[in-house]
Amino acid sequence: MLDLIIVGAGPGGVTAAIYAKRSNLNFKIFEKNCVGGNVVNAFEIENYPGVGKIMGADLAINFINDLDHLGIEVQYDEITSIEKKDDHFLVKTLSEETFETKNVILSLGTKPRKLNLDNEDSLLGRGVSFCATCDGAFYKDKVTLVVGGGNSALTEALYLANIAKKVYVITRHELKGDKKEIEAIRARENIEVIEFKQVKELIKDGDKLKGVTLFDTNTKEEMKLTLDGVFVYIGQIPQTSFLKDLNILDEKGFIKVDNHFETSVKGIFGVGDCINKEVRQIATAIGDAATVMHYLEK
Repeated sequence: MLDLIIVGAGPGGVTAAIYAKRSNLNFKIFEKNCVGGNVVNAFEIENYPGVGKIMGADLAINFINDLDHLGIEVQYDEITSIEKKDDHFLVKTLSEETFETKNVILSLGTKPRKLNLDNEDSLLGRGVSFCATCDGAFYKDKVTLVVGGGNSALTEALYLANIAKKVYVITRHELKGDKKEIEAIRARENIEVIEFKQVKELIKDGDKLKGVTLFDTNTKEEMKLTLDGVFVYIGQIPQTSFLKDLNILDEKGFIKVDNHFETSVKGIFGVGDCINKEVRQIATAIGDAATVMHYLEK
C-alpha cells in the first residue's frame, strides 16, 4: 500500500514528488511522455524566479536533475484508470500493472486544441504544427503563420521570427498577451499581426500546406495567404478522459478542486493546468502542489 501516487511529471508533479520524498512518504510518480510536460515545448521562460531567462527544455532538465539528486525514480507508464476501493484507490497502468494507494495527485497537463478543419490531421508535419520550438527549424527563410493571441502564441511567434522570413500572427480578437510580449511583437519588422481574423481553410498543394483562407470576424470577408507553415496556439484540452467515471470533471473536462486542491472524491487531488482555475503557469502549478503536500503532511 502506497501513501501516494503522483500522475504526471510536469512542474506540479515534480514538486509533489520532491515534497513527498522529503516527508519520507512511500510513493510513486508516473509519466507517460517526458519529465517537464509542456515545459519542454516552451521556447524561453522569463517569469519563473531564480533562473532568469531559460529555455523550456533546459528547465525540464533541471527538473530531472532535482529528481535524480533526491533518488526519485520516474515510472514511465500511462495511467488508464483510478478506482475507489474502501478507503484507498486502485490505480491501473497501460502496462497492466495495478497499484494500491491512499492518495492520488493528478498533474495531467493538457494537449493543444486543434483548429478542427479539413486537412488538419493530414497536414501535421507537412505544414501544420503545434510546437514552434520543435518544428521551427524546418521553416528557415519561409513564410509562417501563428494562430492565437495569448502569451504562448506570442512567445512562439517571436521564436519563429528568428528563423522564418515572415511571421503572421492571426487572432480572432485583439492580442491578449503580456504587455512586454505585445511590444516585442509590434517591434519585429518581420512579424505582421492581423487581428479579428480566423483560419477558415487549410489549402493543400499535393500533400503539403500551400496557404490558408482567413475569415474576418467583423466584415465576414475572406482573404487568402500563401505560406509554408501554420503553428496553432488556440488553447489547451485537459488530458482527463479516463477520469469520467469519478465525476470530478467540469463541462470542459478540467478537474474540479477545492481550496486544498482536493476533488469531491476524498484523497484525489488535482494540480497544474488540468484543474479549473484562471492562471495556468509553471509558478501556479508548483504552488498548487506545495499546497496539497502541506495539507497531506498534517
